[in-house]
Amino acid sequence: MNNTILIAGGGIAGLSIAYELQKRNIPYLLMEAGPATGGVVRSVQQDGFTLDAGPNSIGATPATLAFLKEIGLEQEIMEATAAGKNRFLVRNGSLHPVSPHPGKILSSPYLSGAAKWRLFTERFRAARPASGEESVASFVQRRFNREICDYLFDPILSGIYAGDPARLSVQEVMPFLPRWEQEYGSVTKGLMKNKGVMGGRKIIALRGGNEALVKRLQELLNTPVRYNCRVTGVVRGAEGYMVQYEEDGQTQYTNVNRVLFTTPAYAAANALQELAPQAANALQQVYYPRMGVLHLGFERTAVQQLPEGFGFLVPHAAQLHFLGAICNTAIFPSSAPEGKVLLTVFTGGVQQEHFFDEMDDSALQQQILDELKVLLQIRQPPVLQRFSRWEKAIPQLNTGHQRVREAVQNMERQFPGIYISGNYLSGVAVPAILQQAAVMADRIGANK
Repeated sequence: MNNTILIAGGGIAGLSIAYELQKRNIPYLLMEAGPATGGVVRSVQQDGFTLDAGPNSIGATPATLAFLKEIGLEQEIMEATAAGKNRFLVRNGSLHPVSPHPGKILSSPYLSGAAKWRLFTERFRAARPASGEESVASFVQRRFNREICDYLFDPILSGIYAGDPARLSVQEVMPFLPRWEQEYGSVTKGLMKNKGVMGGRKIIALRGGNEALVKRLQELLNTPVRYNCRVTGVVRGAEGYMVQYEEDGQTQYTNVNRVLFTTPAYAAANALQELAPQAANALQQVYYPRMGVLHLGFERTAVQQLPEGFGFLVPHAAQLHFLGAICNTAIFPSSAPEGKVLLTVFTGGVQQEHFFDEMDDSALQQQILDELKVLLQIRQPPVLQRFSRWEKAIPQLNTGHQRVREAVQNMERQFPGIYISGNYLSGVAVPAILQQAAVMADRIGANK
């Protein structure tokens, strides 16, 4: 048996880890359950518009920029315009500019006087001793109040995770908040001392769509990807592990020393049920809600109230049928033909999943379009309309997620050579996934 590591899952995590292993001369075999790599990273060119059904932008961290240069994509990087720093929130049928700076929030009409008072006086509120996991809603309502949770934190978390602040773990999704409470005794004091955390980071996109990253990584791999190849089981073998997989409908087996799962948590759980039932049961608890992505192209003159910014987010309390929208052409002008504008609208997620049961895709699209017409004063029908659905979208890092991490760590200790990586462990953003790929490759290399 050779020292090849079998990688299950050909999303960004699997591709980037395969690339990092190749750099370290570690042999690998990458199996992808579907007909294409990339996971949720999908780009389409239609009528001169560039449509990304997955991530529409990438955080421009120094490590990410260096990685893109390393793999030959430096010339494909598009920097966001200055307008990309502007963010908007919806309340009472209007768009309100929002800033992470407490002083600007206090001077904005977005929050009520009572909410502003709670924000202003938060620094005088006693810190609670650290005591395990807490939901974002519990933490924010304790430090501020319900309105600040519903109208600030709820839309922000919808924009990142499509999640519910009453379920999401603050230690997982905003760990700096409890850290600031402990370190400074106050969230607002921590925010003033760490101004870069809550905004202002540069973003980029890749020319022709962010799937360019997927295609480039695949081009660089020396070992061909095995498509339509789903890992369905792992058991101990005479040496190492025997892996069961389905390829083009046929059940097959192979023996390897090491297996790395970069699949979604539920797929890893199914494959590990016999070998490591406790870890499998923990992984099954990671929830992936349904989501929809609606691309809308308009004549520029048709949209009377188009915000000059990254986009806008919608609090659940606003009772609209979408979570928010990205104003693609405001930040990346080449994403649409001259004289046109492109919006990418997101719907579904934990708090809006029921819409998919209550209406079909056509009715949901029309409902969203009707609401946008009022909000943005749209005077003409779209010149482009495309809808994509994700049946299992963004993993929810809810309270209790620390038990998932512990179960994975225990399993990796119990079964040397079995590894798990993925956005539910590293973070959902592309830079976090790329950073984790190098860390994982180093771990695997150290355990040859």
